[in-house]
Amino acid sequence: MTELSPRGVPSQWGNDNSDKYAEHTLLGFKFSTWNEEVMLAALSAPAPRGEGLQLLVTANVDHIVRLTQDAEFREAYRSSWKAVVDGMPVLIYARLRGAPIPGRLTGSDLFPKLLNKLSPDRHRLLFVCADEETAIKLNERVRELGFTDHLSITAPMGFEKNEAFGTWLTSLARKQQTTHLFLGLGAPKSEKWMSQHRHEMPDCYGLAFGAALQFYAGTKRRAPKIVSKIGLEFLWRVASEPKRLAKRYFIFSWPFVTAIIRDLAGKPIAGSEDPVIVQQQAEIEKRRAS
Repeated sequence: MTELSPRGVPSQWGNDNSDKYAEHTLLGFKFSTWNEEVMLAALSAPAPRGEGLQLLVTANVDHIVRLTQDAEFREAYRSSWKAVVDGMPVLIYARLRGAPIPGRLTGSDLFPKLLNKLSPDRHRLLFVCADEETAIKLNERVRELGFTDHLSITAPMGFEKNEAFGTWLTSLARKQQTTHLFLGLGAPKSEKWMSQHRHEMPDCYGLAFGAALQFYAGTKRRAPKIVSKIGLEFLWRVASEPKRLAKRYFIFSWPFVTAIIRDLAGKPIAGSEDPVIVQQQAEIEKRRAS
């Protein structure tokens, strides 16, 4: 287990900062109990050697809903380096279950703070944006921080199914010796792509920060800080993009309640059809038979 100083800052990281003891199982997945300061320190240190991309996933209500429906997304979560709580409803549930989660760690909050901690001399950043305007403006802002070896690109529509783009991007990352890959392309596409290609990537951190790249570039406006602090940023986003987000938050989010009910009953949130659960049950039956 990583030794921590009294303020909760890693005393040293070396090349292995997994610290699997600092985790708590919630809704069937292991969530990090690191606070923001420790997480930023870890992300500023070298990624573990020889393990490829280390994926950070940030759980909100939309993620939990998709986890109940998407086996590939569940695999991305299970194989991730760290999972943290992003959404306020998820945090409230974690607190009610007594989970030692220190608070929300949102991609939109972590992104600018991490950029300020990274060094142009030691880190090579690769940004994959949803649109050209964001890529251009993000490139300009990162240059103001002193970075010159970073890359800011856009992804084609359907990038997650585009094998040629995937091969090109992984090759680009290896050539650049990327230390931090930021995908601002939405969930679950970003997380699934990085999970599926993690062994083709150099040793780096993979961060699916969605709209955080647009917020930082100034191509999309984030909710006021007070709104974000009290966990109502989703209302701001719905008001900003009602056609795209209204159904997601007010109609398609009800499976989150079902996931909680199943979790409280000690059942997998995805039901018995989850391949991992099926395998576990098969192993149990095999042991019983022997």
